[in-house]
Amino acid sequence: MQLNCKSCGKPIPAEDVNISLAIAKCGACHAVFNFADEVGGEMRDWRDKAEVPMPKAFRVENWGSELAIHRRWYSHALWFLLFFCIFWDGFLVLWYSIGIGGILSGEMGGMAWVMLVFPILHVAVGVGLTYFVLCGFFNTTTIRVAGGELTVRHGPFPWYGNHRLFSSEVNQLYCTEKEHRGKHGRCSYTYNVALKTHKGDKLDLVTHLEELDHALFIEQQIERHLQIRDERVPGEVRT
Repeated sequence: MQLNCKSCGKPIPAEDVNISLAIAKCGACHAVFNFADEVGGEMRDWRDKAEVPMPKAFRVENWGSELAIHRRWYSHALWFLLFFCIFWDGFLVLWYSIGIGGILSGEMGGMAWVMLVFPILHVAVGVGLTYFVLCGFFNTTTIRVAGGELTVRHGPFPWYGNHRLFSSEVNQLYCTEKEHRGKHGRCSYTYNVALKTHKGDKLDLVTHLEELDHALFIEQQIERHLQIRDERVPGEVRT
């Protein structure tokens, strides 16, 4: 929308508008005015977010000066992947047992070595998928605000995406959406919790969340603890 000066009617450029305080300054007549009444409904859409209840997979510890948010990775979909891994890995064990047996007995000759080399790519897929399933069953993401630092840790199985930064650097938190296209044009979505520093740098703090409420809850808890007033950020998910 275009905001005009209440005194002289001239348009106000974006750099002269303070959205968080709903105050604008006119560069032409130097008038300073409040515009909350004009866009009150629109501002409430994103500034006064509804309370996000704590999801089942979460546990929060708040000791006043310290905040810890724990999120389990487990989901029921992991059981399907578990059975798939058992079948996949079991087939590879059987395949390699035959190949190694052929080498030791000498009955299969060079064919036994071909059997060992041929499924290397399948082995890589099996190892990666098995590790992913183990992480899904046992891992927890812990987001901690303590001692002037904001940290993100995944464990007990190591995983990428650990972060550590000074909490004083955080200017705003917001949630983003990522679209994933599958076969037959089907789409699925995951959600990220991102942050913007006072220097303008952006960082994806927690990624690949399957539920939007999970991302919104994390944003809500950290902003409240750090006493950050919520502001709209370009590219964030509109709720």
